[in-house]
Amino acid sequence: MASNAKGTVSLLLSFIVIVRVSLMRHEWWLWLAAAAIVAYVAVAPLCAWLSTRYRLSATMLEYRSGVLFHRRRAIAYGSIHAVNSASPWCLRPFGVIRLTVSPVGDDADIDLSAVPAALQDELERRRADASGAARFGTSTPRTDADSPTGASTTGTATDGVATAATDTVTSTATVPTTPRAGIVTSCPTRAPVFRASTRDILLFAVTDPRIVAAAIVVFGFVQNAQDMLPHALTRTAERSIGDYASQGAVAIALLVLACVVLLMLVSVVISLLHFHGFEVRRRGDDLIVERGLFTRRATTIPTARVQTIVVSQSLPRRAFGLCSVRLGLSAATKDDDVASAAVVLPVIGARRVAVTLRVMLPEWDVPDMFAATAPTRRTGLGLARYYVTMPLAATAVATLLVGVGGPATGSWPWWVMIVPLAAGSWWTVCRWLQSRTEGYVILPDGDALPHRILVTGATRWGLFAMVTRRARVQSVTRMTTPWRDARGVEGLRMRLFVMNGMARIRFRFLQRADADALEAWFTGR
Repeated sequence: MASNAKGTVSLLLSFIVIVRVSLMRHEWWLWLAAAAIVAYVAVAPLCAWLSTRYRLSATMLEYRSGVLFHRRRAIAYGSIHAVNSASPWCLRPFGVIRLTVSPVGDDADIDLSAVPAALQDELERRRADASGAARFGTSTPRTDADSPTGASTTGTATDGVATAATDTVTSTATVPTTPRAGIVTSCPTRAPVFRASTRDILLFAVTDPRIVAAAIVVFGFVQNAQDMLPHALTRTAERSIGDYASQGAVAIALLVLACVVLLMLVSVVISLLHFHGFEVRRRGDDLIVERGLFTRRATTIPTARVQTIVVSQSLPRRAFGLCSVRLGLSAATKDDDVASAAVVLPVIGARRVAVTLRVMLPEWDVPDMFAATAPTRRTGLGLARYYVTMPLAATAVATLLVGVGGPATGSWPWWVMIVPLAAGSWWTVCRWLQSRTEGYVILPDGDALPHRILVTGATRWGLFAMVTRRARVQSVTRMTTPWRDARGVEGLRMRLFVMNGMARIRFRFLQRADADALEAWFTGR
């Protein structure tokens, strides 16, 4: 149960609803459904305890699970892409955690519930040993015989209890100095390079474009409340809201304002629960991301596995001069833990982001992406007509068909034409913004990683800037049409091996000279 709190709460609410209806209707099959829910909640952890095993061998992590359908999986230490741990409040008294080991690829994770906390440090050490051995072309330096006990580490992973032979697992910790919130410091290995303050989290919540998720949470809560509360009470509440809204436009505006405030409050609460105590640490060649209030999560991301660095600005954050930073990884998880940890800077001032990233990832030597003096070549300048021609034509046709067809057939009134007109206008503005922001600059090598490129663009009404390397690009595709080819205008797309975010670089329209330069950079000519 502890490994899936959301599912447990959902089952509990369903159980309460079923019991309430059973008491009202006295139907035996409802009691059977309630008994089935109780049996499932009680039996599922026991089945997981009996069927799940893990083992740390000399070269890989081995995992077995399943009662009716047995599953075996193994991940070599050198293939581990990220290690994510979660420490819910209900597991902390037992000194155990939930661990997710993510290799390169999709749906290939190993989930270990209620395992010793020291197992994460042991896996990180073995992964580092394997990566170092591969880098220098030597054999794996760590074997079972090398451990202090002379035996491999094995254990049982369950949803409630864990037993493990962890004599070989060691961990050291130092007390870091405490920097001011959000300030980058020259700090020792274990000290945070970034720490989000409460103000940062609040700014993230109120400027998050995904605030609609809060609306879904509120809607789901209201639906569950309607099922559990007496019908007379819910009808009285609905009638009161309807009577208040019928008082006029001012009352309706106040109700809308109250809904917006409620959504913001829900978004703030969700963000505080998710990002409380958010810290990013640099330990050797790894980034350690820690966050969470009731469930404390820690994710280890090897810097060598970073595919892209994406700095994004949504429309609300542009107004406040804020941005957020996400790392592109080639691993995807089912529970979104690693994907959430890839947001290494939830919100930060645009003027400070480059300095912070240079401390966090010095090998990338990230430039000041949003500076007015950034030497970015804007590929869409002078080509705006190619960007907006299709949206304008589609908007005109759709608006004409809806505006004329409705009154002619009597199916809908003429003012419905506002819908395609508004949608087309939004599409046109987004395309125009892309024409103003799409661009690139090939960065010099210097002391940083070689063959880097900075790409800028827009997604809807938000801006982004991405830094990646030639080795991360999988392919380059150039596209054109006969009438554009005669004018030397093409489109170009680069595929990236990224599975948790922006997986391609796209220039919708650019001159042939720019396309040749980008292809030459990719091929190394």
